[in-house]
Parts: sequence; C-alpha cells; structure tokens
Amino acid sequence: MTTHGNRRAVLTVPFVVSLLATQLLLGLASAIAGTWSDANCTGTSSALSVWKRSQAKAYAQEGDREGYEWGGGCYRLNDVDDTPDAPDSGGEGADCSGFVFKTWALPATYGASGFRYHDHEREIHGPYNTADFASPCPSCPFKLLSSKSYKATTYMDAFVYRSPSGGHIGMIYAEGSGGLDLIVEAKSDALGTRINWTDYRQQSAYKPVARKDWTPEWYPQCLV
Repeated sequence: MTTHGNRRAVLTVPFVVSLLATQLLLGLASAIAGTWSDANCTGTSSALSVWKRSQAKAYAQEGDREGYEWGGGCYRLNDVDDTPDAPDSGGEGADCSGFVFKTWALPATYGASGFRYHDHEREIHGPYNTADFASPCPSCPFKLLSSKSYKATTYMDAFVYRSPSGGHIGMIYAEGSGGLDLIVEAKSDALGTRINWTDYRQQSAYKPVARKDWTPEWYPQCLV
C-alpha cells in the first residue's frame, strides 16, 4: 500500500507542475494584453479658448448608454458598455465625478481655471471627486449655488451630495418641473452612463453646483 501511495504521489507531481505552468502563462498573457483601456483609450487633451453649455451638453449626450468605471474616464461611443465586468479603472466609462470633469472641460491641475477639452477616448479622471464638488476650493473652476430653484439653475449645472461613505454628482441635461429634471450622469456599474428623469432637486442631501466662466452662447457674435 505504501508503494502504491508513493506511486500516486509521483504521478501527481507532473500534473501539478503543468497546472502551475498553465496558470503562470495565463497570467503573463493577461499582463501583456493589458486592460481594455490600455488597448482602446488613445485620445488626447487640448487647450480651449471657448466652451459653451451647448457644447458640454452635446459632449455629455455622447456618453449616454456607455459604461461606468470607478476611477475611469474613457468611452468608445458605440452606445453599449463594452466591459460590464471589468475591474475598476480598467474598462469603459467614467465614474460620476470623472464624467463631470470631462464634460465641463476642466483642466487637469487642481484649482486651475480655463478650459481643456478631453477626447471621449482619453483615459483621464481628473483631480476632483464628489467631496471637491460639494465643497469647492476658492480657486476651483466651479462653485455652489445659493438655491436649487429652477430660477437659480440651468442646463449643465449639477447636483452633488457627499457623505462619509461616498457621494454622487449628476448634471442637468434639461430642466423639468415639479422637482424633476433630465439628469445625465455616470450612475453605476449596473446602470452605466444614462440620461433619465431624476428628483435630485427635491432631495435635501443634494447641493446645486455650477461651472464658472462658461463661454456665452452668443459668442463670437456681438450683442446689439
């Protein structure tokens, strides 16, 4: 019986070695292949002198029905989540604050002013999270508004909340009535990025926040 037991142990060794080698090769292949974002996110960023609310709205609309990735920022623009099961930051889509960062054309330097366009295919999140949007620094290119009334807000302003466990921010795509608005937001892994009727205006936890210094819609024409 001892000999038989030893023989079984000896026969098992090549199998174990083969299994370990296979796992090692699979891990190496995965490392070489990289993430989805490594293969697909080749966009760039560039300085802008003009960025209007209407341009931001069109930019945000292109993200509708794309994916969501915590810490991510890249879209393929094919109206589907290409990586529903990808690890954080490795797949398609931005998270809520990264989506606002790109849509508002914010510079990548914390607290800097001006406009910077980020291609949808650029993998960049930006320096701001929901805590920053909920409590802007003095030099930040966005500010809290004094009221959530329809008179105080307009499209491409946003509603943000922050708690010790996390937060969320979504932008007004179109104002509604009765406390409802069409909100464009990077919502969650399950829901992706979407435009949907939402009642953030009614929820006391949400604050209104707006980008500073939008280019006027009439520019470059002169007002008469």
